[in-house]
Amino acid sequence: QAELGKPRRNCYTLPGADFSYGLYIQRTDGGVPEAIGHWDSIKPRTHTVQEMSRDFITMNIGAAKAGCTTAAQFNLYYKAKDIRCKDEFSHCKSPPKLPADFTYGITTRSSSPFFDLLHHKYKEQWLEEQRALKAAQQAGKKKVIIL
Repeated sequence: QAELGKPRRNCYTLPGADFSYGLYIQRTDGGVPEAIGHWDSIKPRTHTVQEMSRDFITMNIGAAKAGCTTAAQFNLYYKAKDIRCKDEFSHCKSPPKLPADFTYGITTRSSSPFFDLLHHKYKEQWLEEQRALKAAQQAGKKKVIIL
């Protein structure tokens, strides 16, 4: 029973100071010297001959010529005529011949000079263009009035 006025304890007591957590394995637990001196070498894997992937393009053409129209008929054709790719990389085209100094991508635009940005040169240039445009429009109106 719980002590009077205290909540009931629902945990376990911890082991003493001489207890060490974890599993001790005699043959591999040699500490740092063993870890540094005796590496387990990885054995090379034997490469199994991988089966070439199915050539669905050729099989689809053959099935269409044979008159297959449904998915079930195509599956039966695939089982009967299992055509594999001759070369895994046969569908890859060789890269185009390009000059040695060719660079890919879009060329970067020339940077705006900071002096012009700081002195609002582009604003002044735009205002002058607007004034010239307005003056040209007013000159055109005056010519119309004179006639």
